[in-house]
Amino acid sequence: MSLRNLIQRNIKKIGAMDSLFDAAREMRLSKIGSIFIEDHTHKMSGIITETDFVRRAIAIGLPFDKTPAFAISSPLIEIDIEKSPRDANHLMHFNGVRHLAVSENEKVVGVLSVRDLVHHFLEDPEGPLSEMADIFDPLTILMHRDIHAIEETAFANEAAQKMVAKKIGSLIVTSGGETLGIVTESDLVRKVIGYNLSPETLPVGVIMNAPIIDIDKTASLREANRIMATKGIRHLVVTEAGKTIGILSIRDIIGMVSIRDLPRFFSKIAS
Repeated sequence: MSLRNLIQRNIKKIGAMDSLFDAAREMRLSKIGSIFIEDHTHKMSGIITETDFVRRAIAIGLPFDKTPAFAISSPLIEIDIEKSPRDANHLMHFNGVRHLAVSENEKVVGVLSVRDLVHHFLEDPEGPLSEMADIFDPLTILMHRDIHAIEETAFANEAAQKMVAKKIGSLIVTSGGETLGIVTESDLVRKVIGYNLSPETLPVGVIMNAPIIDIDKTASLREANRIMATKGIRHLVVTEAGKTIGILSIRDIIGMVSIRDLPRFFSKIAS
């Protein structure tokens, strides 16, 4: 199977000299996690993701309304439209990205997200995630047990700096040891940069998601994906008897696909 039926052809883009605020506002309005950069020749020259915003703008204090979009952009990672979903998955996993530019005849014609791949793999009865259906408590295998928290009174830039230091995309928000909610990269981009607010004075308690959306450890991967897709989120708190035991991200699911599929992938390269 090729990528033709998986990609999103409605590409959101912004000019290289448009501001970070302009880019984040478009991402907020379109409810997307990345946006392409278009140069003066109307060629796709790069991409800005939520991670780029957090690491290269909020965490170091760049002015959102004065910094051009190209300043924090990343190079496009392209894949041909005739490649398979598994090929796309490996390319994402090895490069640590959640979006690929899909090209046809050397022209970018769409974008493929990690969510598109996860949905495809979960709906494929013979796909690389089918074996997970027979595993007891599959979410406990994929989730991260290291749970990082931040106080509700801490500022948004502090949350960004902690995410960068820990190489994570979300933080549990607490008050005096009690869990209140969760703050993610999406919140920092859409609710801070997207409104051109100051991350140095905005408490995370104002932008967090509450109550926390959680899932029991005995649930299936399909149920986890359904909740993420319905709620428009990429992180779920995994619980056992009502107690938080880990964090599951959509990237964890795609990572498992890549690891389990490595023998097939390398044999294909060798041939």
